[in-house]
Amino acid sequence: MSSTSLVPTPPPESGSYSRVSPAQAAADAIPLLVDDTYHVFHLTTPPFTRHHPPRLRSTWWRMRSKNLVDWTRDAEPSIKPSDDKTAPDADGAWTGAAVLGPDGTMNIFYTGYNLSDNGKQVILRAKSSDRHGTKFQYPGYEITFNGDGRSKLEHIDFRDPYIFYNETEKQYWMIIASRLAEGPHWSRGCIALLRSTDLDTWTFASEPLYSPNDMFCPECPELFSLPNGKWYLLYSRFHAPNSGTVYRIADSPYGPFRIPRDGSHGRLDGRRWYAAKSCPKAGDPSKRIYFGWTGDYVDEEGKWLWGGDLGTPREVCADENGYLRVEPAAGIEQLFNETSQAVPSKVVRSEVSLSAVGSTKAAFPDLGAAETEDLLLHFDVAKCDAHAFGVLLQVDADEKAHRLQFTPSVGDRYNVALLTNFPPLDDFWADQYGLHLLRPVDGPEIVRHEGVSLSGGVTLILRSQLIEVFCGGRSISFRLPLPVAPVTKDANSETRRLGWFVEDGDVDLSNVSIRHGGILWRTDS
Repeated sequence: MSSTSLVPTPPPESGSYSRVSPAQAAADAIPLLVDDTYHVFHLTTPPFTRHHPPRLRSTWWRMRSKNLVDWTRDAEPSIKPSDDKTAPDADGAWTGAAVLGPDGTMNIFYTGYNLSDNGKQVILRAKSSDRHGTKFQYPGYEITFNGDGRSKLEHIDFRDPYIFYNETEKQYWMIIASRLAEGPHWSRGCIALLRSTDLDTWTFASEPLYSPNDMFCPECPELFSLPNGKWYLLYSRFHAPNSGTVYRIADSPYGPFRIPRDGSHGRLDGRRWYAAKSCPKAGDPSKRIYFGWTGDYVDEEGKWLWGGDLGTPREVCADENGYLRVEPAAGIEQLFNETSQAVPSKVVRSEVSLSAVGSTKAAFPDLGAAETEDLLLHFDVAKCDAHAFGVLLQVDADEKAHRLQFTPSVGDRYNVALLTNFPPLDDFWADQYGLHLLRPVDGPEIVRHEGVSLSGGVTLILRSQLIEVFCGGRSISFRLPLPVAPVTKDANSETRRLGWFVEDGDVDLSNVSIRHGGILWRTDS
């Protein structure tokens, strides 16, 4: 196998905010705000790895920023797995938390993974000598705990600690992703609670903080409160339904944690925006800044990998009903606008009208050189009397494409979905037509949000194969597979980056703009 074939779908850029290098994937983020500086640690895979176990022998890397646009990367990893094969972190330094201790110095708590010990997972602590974590003492040492709560959990799944200081109780809380030792196999996932006054000795709560009987294991949990008095529990589900990072709401840090009733089902995004974690926004405790990742996709294998590119930093706040809303972090779009060019108005008019009564119609702007550049698309919906409309993405000569589809719902609301380029067929039809398509784990609806207001417009960011959509306080993230040759023999191989479509009706779009060639952040290494 050639060296080039070892690299998954090419990342959108060389080593930068998104990942340490093109050969290494970024994964679970661990953000911490110290004074006015964002410290974003994230897991990084070993170079040129694809699958478990080598890909999960991860290290911790860090970057810092004061404005979420200008970033500085550390020259070396903060935490590395131990070279001692008997050490608890010999096969990976996995997700955890960064927290300031009682003495004001930064601490890292992380998950150690060791295959030779039946894949045992333990919580390790690495200390630094200053507030900003200039250097950490690693390998970390295993934390000590008391209480009988551990006996109620499985032996293996015990990872992803998240730590915060509970001001009301005057002690630190640690929540951990785990599984109950007994119960239905597929739904034992739970979140354990431990407490400490000094970060040294931890006491297990007698019962898990959260055990909803509906998931295998809740990865990368976090818990925080906002000035509205509500508590928010977030975690990531790696299986359907509602895979990806989800949230629950409570009036107390002890729960009960309820599923939001706003049509989101508690989803901030979808399956491909994963392990998202947050820290407070500098100067505004009513908002949180989130960091998640979208996985690499190995096109020749048709497989999604653990780890990929960090997504755009996102600002999350609660609306008047306490439900969370997602937007791009302030400054991201501004920087892109300042460093990009607009597609000429003769190519992309600010007003776009589409009509196709009783049929479906598509239209494609001639983007020219912008076809291969990063794009920022925005539009408002002026009027819609159609069954559905939206944006076609990566369109081949047969007009097979992924669809960002908007379907009118109740009142002025819309259901928003990202759809696969063509769903696979039943075996009979696939045999008859000779169309044996891939049967991906995603789709045909990759992501679906219900009851979304489009009053603030739609923003779409395209970075190479990565797409990020923001509308009505929801987001959609995905990595498009590389283009393949069209099915029909007489079709050429040209692929168009995007287009419009309308299904059975009329739609008028306003304030349409497409900008190309800009940047979303700057990075010093």
